[in-house]
Amino acid sequence: MQLFTDREQGPKARTESTIDRRVERAFAAMIRGFYSREAFGIDFPSKCQDGAGFAGTDVSAFEAALSGVVPEMEGWLDQAIHSNAGDKSFVKTENILDAIEWLAAHVGEPKKGAWHSYFNHHHLTWDRISGREAFKEAANDIFARNGLAYEMDEPGQIRRIVDGPTPDLLKRAQFSTGDKETDLLLERARRRFFDRDIDAGQHAIETLWDAFERIKTLEDPKNKKNSAKALIAKVSEIDSARALIEAEMMALTEIGNNWRIRHHEVGKTELANDAELRDYLFLRLFDLIRLLLSHRGGTTA
Repeated sequence: MQLFTDREQGPKARTESTIDRRVERAFAAMIRGFYSREAFGIDFPSKCQDGAGFAGTDVSAFEAALSGVVPEMEGWLDQAIHSNAGDKSFVKTENILDAIEWLAAHVGEPKKGAWHSYFNHHHLTWDRISGREAFKEAANDIFARNGLAYEMDEPGQIRRIVDGPTPDLLKRAQFSTGDKETDLLLERARRRFFDRDIDAGQHAIETLWDAFERIKTLEDPKNKKNSAKALIAKVSEIDSARALIEAEMMALTEIGNNWRIRHHEVGKTELANDAELRDYLFLRLFDLIRLLLSHRGGTTA
């Protein structure tokens, strides 16, 4: 949903990775709204008292299932909505994201059926597709309005958001280098880059650097140096351009050797929790790989 400030000032930058107390309350209120409309009755239905149909959500079954999958969420809904204590959320960001994903898999749009006058309610059926779509839109509105770098996709999984033309290309990239292992490494790195898990960024950059080292051998598996030169030669016929590409390859190779990217021994410079630097290095290398593979038909978007 686009509001006035979105239209006038543009959307808020999606840079935040932690759900604070205010946003936690917003998600709790959103979930309570779907709950109150019996949207989770699709998988946890309560039977009408005469057994003729379903009339709502089985509260005990629903709450037991949620806390069984995400134990930290037991009793969370009421606590998150009604308590104003502090700025720190009651549960960790990853627990809330886990719960949102789980809820997206168990939500449906309630459809009113026959009116049961004796018990004063409608019998209900549910539409899973429209229910999940409504839930996804509501969650993504909260993410976007609060500058959170997350977005729920069509299957109901939450992915990390990184703005810019290179990340957009990376989202759509498909790899066909002629070497199955290289393709697997590139695809694994691509998926991990957008994963919301806090450790995924380090795994992503390690995997991409492994793919880079393998790409250097694609033209001549027995001689990496000659193979790299042959790869560069295919990218450009201009000497100055070849020198530029070779310099970039050497710079990134040195980064991979000196920073704790591919190697874990003592003495390497730590990326630590510098997510922005890690994203920069990942996208810088991805752009180089895309260039190197462009004449092999190796990367399409």
